[in-house]
Amino acid sequence: MRFNKKTFQQLKVYFWRILIFGGVGLLLFYIFAPNATLKNIFARLEKTFPNQTFTTKLYEWKVEYFSKKNASEKEQEQKKIEQEFEIVEGKKEQESSASQTSKPPKKQGNYEDLEIPKSPYNDEIIRHTYFTLAYVEEHEQARWVAYKMTAKNLEKNVTRSQEIFYPDRKVSTGSALPMDYAGSGFDRGHLAPAGDFTGNEQMMHETFAMSNMSPQYPLCNRETWRLLEEKVRFWGEKKGDLYIITGPVFKGNMQKIGKKNKISVPPAYYKVIVSLKEERGIAFIVPNVNKKENYRNYQVSIDEVEKETGLDFFYLLPDDLEEKIESSVSKEGWFNPPKSKNDKNKKSIK
Repeated sequence: MRFNKKTFQQLKVYFWRILIFGGVGLLLFYIFAPNATLKNIFARLEKTFPNQTFTTKLYEWKVEYFSKKNASEKEQEQKKIEQEFEIVEGKKEQESSASQTSKPPKKQGNYEDLEIPKSPYNDEIIRHTYFTLAYVEEHEQARWVAYKMTAKNLEKNVTRSQEIFYPDRKVSTGSALPMDYAGSGFDRGHLAPAGDFTGNEQMMHETFAMSNMSPQYPLCNRETWRLLEEKVRFWGEKKGDLYIITGPVFKGNMQKIGKKNKISVPPAYYKVIVSLKEERGIAFIVPNVNKKENYRNYQVSIDEVEKETGLDFFYLLPDDLEEKIESSVSKEGWFNPPKSKNDKNKKSIK
């Protein structure tokens, strides 16, 4: 075949047509392809390009661009929280002004941030859409992750099967990287569990930020800690809204892992759970060891977690209610059914 000037020009035109139409086709596929297909592609790209710089930016762009945010959601949440406080403190509005009686003033505070602890540390506060965390550069992980578990969070709309871990660009100093865990023998353990955020794609994706990860021994992460997380979801389904704070216990001479970033391996993890509706709280400090443990053996009071971490949980609550919730180590209402008034009356008669 002879290539004259005319043939060359035709080939040039065909080449540019293929390039342009192919590029447009790929762009349209990326925008409108099912998320499951995209996740599968990104998961394969992650293995090929472990630093994830390109794939992470693409995926985050799609999540941010197509996520639908209801502007009135925060306002509705605020009203709901204030109503809970009214119930807890017994301060419902009176039917008429004639029947009003004097009541002690309610402790003031930003109820929207009830789950956020007071901290003496100078950590960087990172606010994602569905949870908040305090990032510690020294340890390359969060000191605490806090959120409100709701029925909306627990809707079974998405799964974690094709999610990928990615660096958290909100961390000003840079978060740990997925490759920092490679070959360490430790799992990238979620502090805010993916299973607590199955309501939509965005909330699930946020839990895979590396700022939400901490190095856990495999049996701790996959057995002991997993079973505790499942129990908390069970409580959330039965009890309604729960306020949850989770984090590592930084203590002693901790092992470090990571190539680029040096990540501390905590000796233990804590989880604090409060049901404002029931005026109950429960907490756990679970050792980070490579064997299956019974998490119920590690139940403690919230006060005990405060001593271990230096944090002040639920300081916005009225003092008497805060003391009641945080000092208890009772299993009642959590592992054991709550006692009825009849049971109490029977004991008093005896």
